[in-house]
Amino acid sequence: MLQKMSLALLLVVSPIYAASLVEYSGTPTELKDTGKSMTDTGRVVKVFPSASITKGKEKMDLKMTGSGIRWKTVAIMDVNVYAAANYLDAAVVMNKQNPIESVGNSKGKVMHMTFFRSLTSKEIGDALKAALEKNGVDLNAPHLKNFFGQFEFAMSPGETMTLIGTKLPNGEEELVLEAPGKVIKGQGKNLATDVWKGYLGIPVDKGLEDLKNKLVGN
Repeated sequence: MLQKMSLALLLVVSPIYAASLVEYSGTPTELKDTGKSMTDTGRVVKVFPSASITKGKEKMDLKMTGSGIRWKTVAIMDVNVYAAANYLDAAVVMNKQNPIESVGNSKGKVMHMTFFRSLTSKEIGDALKAALEKNGVDLNAPHLKNFFGQFEFAMSPGETMTLIGTKLPNGEEELVLEAPGKVIKGQGKNLATDVWKGYLGIPVDKGLEDLKNKLVGN
């Protein structure tokens, strides 16, 4: 009886983590964890030119605006942290001078990251919060406090984290974060667009500036 109950619980719970809202398609290109003066894990990440978000009966087709590697200077060493690919609505043209405008106009958006290094959710959350503060985002807004308050996960090399933003009928935005064994959800005014400012807004350092230029297609 206990075995049957456990199996039933597994069948109910596991789909929460089993199926992503996002599917990728097309012929992939490769991003490699190599670079001048950067530590090298030898890892190769595949990024796809197209993606789609499925929510209920609605399916949104997206295209990749760009991809690149986020590096950061730690002490005196440049370290590759993760590879990222950004996706917006297929009909949206990226404004390279003001990419956040394009993000805000996109009904759906995806930021897909594959990590080269082990990081805790606190390290990821603190880095993202610092980038949002640089861009004037109010971290005390209830929807942002609720979203970051759910950060309880860890990333290992080769694992992926995906941010999925969609517009809701009431004019707010829903933001979903998919990480290994964890799905975080939040909604609020401009929630997803504000979080995207951490990647495509004013960069906090040279490594993020380099990534931003690649994500917007420069």
